[in-house]
Amino acid sequence: MKAIQAALEPTDGYITSFKRNTVEGWWEIEVGLPKAWVFDENDKIKCEVLAEAEMGKLIKISPKNNKVVIDDLVLFVEIIIETNKRIAEKEKQFTDKMEEMKGILEQEAKKFYKELDELKETSFKKVGDNFIKTLQASEKKPRKPRTPKPKVVDGGTTTPDSANVTNTTPISTVTTEKSDLLELDESKA
Repeated sequence: MKAIQAALEPTDGYITSFKRNTVEGWWEIEVGLPKAWVFDENDKIKCEVLAEAEMGKLIKISPKNNKVVIDDLVLFVEIIIETNKRIAEKEKQFTDKMEEMKGILEQEAKKFYKELDELKETSFKKVGDNFIKTLQASEKKPRKPRTPKPKVVDGGTTTPDSANVTNTTPISTVTTEKSDLLELDESKA
C-alpha cells in the first residue's frame, strides 16, 4: 500500500478518482484543477472538462489507445501540476519584479516633481535676488571711461587715434570785407 501512496504523492490533492472504462478496456482519471490552470491533450492522452465552477475544473484524463497504461496517466497529471506550478512561479517573479520597478519609478517621480516644485518656487526668487545684487553693485562702482582701440597705420605700427594727427601749419584766417568780395566777383565777370 505504501508503494501506491508513494507513486501518487506528487498528485496528492488533485486526483479525485480512478475509473475503469469497461467498454474501451482502459483506466481513466478524474482530476480537480484550479480554474486558471492550463492543460492540453496530446496524441496519446485525451483531456475532457467534466465540470467547471468558481473554484476550479474537474477534468477526465483518458488514453486514446490501449497502449497507454495508468502509470502514463498519473505521469501526465504530474506534468500538468508541475507545469502550472512553474507558470505560477514565473508569474510571481514577474509580478514581484514589476512591483519593485513600480516602487523605483514612484520614487523617481516623487524626486522629479519635488525638484520641479522647488525650481518653480525658488528660481525667480533666486534670479531676482541675484539681479538686485548685480544692480546694486553696478550703482556703487563708477564706470571707467573707455579708451580708444589702437589703429594700424600704413607703416604697421599701432597708434592711438589722438596720436594720428599729422604735423600741419596753422591756417591763418583773413578777414575780408564784403566790398572786397564784390570786387572779386566783378573781376570774374
